[in-house]
Amino acid sequence: MSVEFLRQVAATPLPRSYNAKQDVDAIKVLRQAGLVLAMVNEPPEGGARVFAVTDKGREELLRIHYPESPKASRSRGFRLPQVALRARDALKRSIGPG
Repeated sequence: MSVEFLRQVAATPLPRSYNAKQDVDAIKVLRQAGLVLAMVNEPPEGGARVFAVTDKGREELLRIHYPESPKASRSRGFRLPQVALRARDALKRSIGPG
């Protein structure tokens, strides 16, 4: 599963369509893991449409964005405050108003 792709999906306005084979394959994996709600078309279209990031997907994003050890984050050059703000905004967009 590509957590980085899940981050990208969560950071974009949804619903969104994807047509690249690599993206569609990643969406299939995310959907099978229960991290996104998506419809994947069968060939010949071969595209996919992501409707939402699930609660499980948001939990996974939060788990990845907020590691337990701040030292581990810094050692990888991870900028937690900026990423945390982006994650928060992406989650707000995926949840919707209210």
